Amino acid sequence: MDKKISGLLEKLAQIEKELEMAMASDVMEKQKDFRYRIEKKKILFEEEMKRVNREMRQGMFAFLVSTPIMSLLVAPVIYSLYIPLGLLDLWIGLYQAVCFRAYNIPRVRRSDYIVLDRGGLPYLNAIEQFNCNYCGYANGLVAYAREVASRTEQYFCPIKHARKILGTHDRYRNFFDFGDGERYRKELDRLREELRKNGKVGLEK
Repeated sequence: MDKKISGLLEKLAQIEKELEMAMASDVMEKQKDFRYRIEKKKILFEEEMKRVNREMRQGMFAFLVSTPIMSLLVAPVIYSLYIPLGLLDLWIGLYQAVCFRAYNIPRVRRSDYIVLDRGGLPYLNAIEQFNCNYCGYANGLVAYAREVASRTEQYFCPIKHARKILGTHDRYRNFFDFGDGERYRKELDRLREELRKNGKVGLEK
């Protein structure tokens, strides 16, 4: 890899680490501001804050009346996505259990990506809670599937595309350049071994 690009990637990795620390600190501050705590993955609001939140909850009838008719009409189509999402969820679990185990690739923890905590917010009515869980599940599942796919790509085909593509995963920047068959043959085993050890890929030297 070009030294300039390698240096920039190292700086980016450091910035990402600092950003994660800053965001974690911000979350702690928000817990104090909005008076809740997390115990064994459960969100617990202080009683007074829970009461205030409940007062802001919109009733189901008022919510439905204020919802545009078009939103109500397309709702069945939106919720129907639960069927393919559920099938994808089941298939990813099977895929990891069979394929990742066969190649000794660390399995991706589903709970790291799919989090349904917003559905319990006291200021949301039942429909809003359901919608929040829907979005949390759908987006979390896609992120979960992406990580499984990226580990698969690192193992079988860690080669960059010839042209620029949008939305690449974190592993992609460390893949071999398109057309560099020599490095692919020499270092493929190294990337596979790094994946087996910790599920990650280190920066190229």
